[in-house]
Amino acid sequence: MIWFFDKDGKKLRYEMTRQGATGPYRLVVTDPDGRVSIEEVKEPLELIQRSIHLVNSLKNQGWRVC
Repeated sequence: MIWFFDKDGKKLRYEMTRQGATGPYRLVVTDPDGRVSIEEVKEPLELIQRSIHLVNSLKNQGWRVC
């Protein structure tokens, strides 16, 4: 899944992926300047919890889903 966020005309990309059928899940955030941060989690519940935390953090920083 991919979401795009906007803040003051800048775009941020937020992506959830999985490495193969049994590999870890990845949360990938690409900042407007191109910097990429990747976080890996093993369990679906952990993925959901971490994703909720990250999305809320982005919203609190002024980012809006576009």
